Amino acid sequence: MTETWFCICWCGGTGFIASHILDHLLECGFDVVVTARSQAKGERILASIANAPNVVSSVGCKVTYAVVDDIAQLGAFDEAIQSNAPIHYVIHTASPYQLSFSDPLNDCLLPAMNGTISLLTSLQQHASPSLARVVFTSSSAAILNPPNHRDVYDESSWPDDETLNWDIAKDPNAPGDTTYRASKKYAEKAAWKFMDEHKPSWDLATINNTYTFGPLPRSLEVKNGEELKVNTSNERIVDCLTGKWHDKIPPTAPVFTFVDVRDVAVAHVRAMTRPEAGGKRFYVVGGLFSNPRIASVIHGMSRANSIGYEGPQIEKGTDVEVCQDCLMYDDFPYNTHWSFDNTRSKEVLGLEYRKLGESVVDTVKSLKGMGIGMDVLRIDGHCQRTTQGIKVE
Repeated sequence: MTETWFCICWCGGTGFIASHILDHLLECGFDVVVTARSQAKGERILASIANAPNVVSSVGCKVTYAVVDDIAQLGAFDEAIQSNAPIHYVIHTASPYQLSFSDPLNDCLLPAMNGTISLLTSLQQHASPSLARVVFTSSSAAILNPPNHRDVYDESSWPDDETLNWDIAKDPNAPGDTTYRASKKYAEKAAWKFMDEHKPSWDLATINNTYTFGPLPRSLEVKNGEELKVNTSNERIVDCLTGKWHDKIPPTAPVFTFVDVRDVAVAHVRAMTRPEAGGKRFYVVGGLFSNPRIASVIHGMSRANSIGYEGPQIEKGTDVEVCQDCLMYDDFPYNTHWSFDNTRSKEVLGLEYRKLGESVVDTVKSLKGMGIGMDVLRIDGHCQRTTQGIKVE
């Protein structure tokens, strides 16, 4: 395949979702240009691929990188776009999921907004006529509207301005999740506004994925003495795995929907290449989850093999048995009766979503490969009803 895919990754191409997208594109036979914030990070990306040759298809793909140290600066992408071969597609994975900011305006809101505008402006001014589409990684944060939930969420849904706006989000005392959700909302709105006002020759698609679990990226490296840092969504699996939920399983809120990162990667590539995906948002969500359900899956793995915890072999499209006690303690916001509609992602992108059990099991196995062990003494036991939820003894 002669097409070049240009990956715009603020997190340097080694982020959780970005790394899986990169792997899937290489498997599909695309040549790739990845942006990195420094030469060292660019070389790290190339080294991670060289050490995992199985991710590259037999046709032989070319992977290079371009250094873009500050994506929020207007013109930051100019040189990278002009110095590479004609580009056919761009995927902008935007900002990582994080919930702590010392300066909400400058640490989160402005970088998300300005980075989007900077990229689209550079593409309009310097991209070759071969550019067909830009795929923007948005978030379910730009769809959901807590605490006043809709009955059903789909691609037409946006957070209300009354409950989530710029002034609320930039307040230094604003909760981190409020600032993050606002950054995704306004960054995506800026992208659609740009398309409407400038009407470039290429079109846009957005992926609004929800809470994302799944195996850690192959590019994640841990040096001696360093603590393994995983993406925010997977942190709750690590906490359960290492016994932090022993005394009490924490509330699942604020998110109750999940998707596997491998399905998110497939969604990006198909949104990139399928003509009918242009001009559309895609709510990428696999199903509902709760912390008790995660605990149940990990508990089942520990009982299956408390030493090696290889656990049950989960086939795609199936799920492990979730204990009835855990189901009784699902803490979904039942009083709002909200649900989701992912029909568009299934019909247009052809997604077949992985179940929670498969995603959690594969995540645990990848954590084991990174040196995270299961605290069997805390996990291997029985689920007991308590007034505070499920307690694993």
